[in-house]
Amino acid sequence: MSPRSLLYAILAAGLVWLLVSAPVQAHPHAWIDLEITLERDDEGRITHMLHRWRFDPTYGQYLYEDALAHQEGATEDEKLQALAREILGNLEEYEWYSHVEAGGRAIGVEAEPDPSMRMEDGLLFFRFRLALDEPVDAAREVLEYKVYDPTYFIEILHEEPAGTRMVEADGLASPDCRAELERPRPDPQLVAKAMMLDYGATVDYDLGRHFAERVTVRCD
Repeated sequence: MSPRSLLYAILAAGLVWLLVSAPVQAHPHAWIDLEITLERDDEGRITHMLHRWRFDPTYGQYLYEDALAHQEGATEDEKLQALAREILGNLEEYEWYSHVEAGGRAIGVEAEPDPSMRMEDGLLFFRFRLALDEPVDAAREVLEYKVYDPTYFIEILHEEPAGTRMVEADGLASPDCRAELERPRPDPQLVAKAMMLDYGATVDYDLGRHFAERVTVRCD
């Protein structure tokens, strides 16, 4: 596998890649600040998740420079949009790191086309939109979601205060809905295990779920 292919595989499976010249130990190796906007239809049902990722400066700069060097396009914007499409496609196998439940049952998601990526004030931002396989009426059943890299190579945390917004079909905020964020409380043994992992280590595929934040959404 070429270095460039391996770089994008990081986002799809948390695979190993040396992002800086000095040796770095322990998971995670990269960080994403997350903002989720949950969209409702005319009947008040939640139908979509809009993801906004902000990469940490080191990781984002690496992706940015590699995109300018290798992605197709005549301009910086075209190269970044090509990177956005490639990453979105790679994430499909892993359900875009998004795990949604309603009333205790799993809700599938599907990415919509035309993701976007931009560099702003030295930070790289990635946006994409997921459609829920079935609309969820959060007034009748609780919706929960987690967003995480299963291998915990990348740590994904919501922006403060919670990083979750609710909007109506017209784009206005939903005053009758509330989102509660629960911080993870992983077993100390799992924390120690993650801290001991280096770039060449074998990682349990679902390690990341133990470090994932959980958001619970209810509507009146």
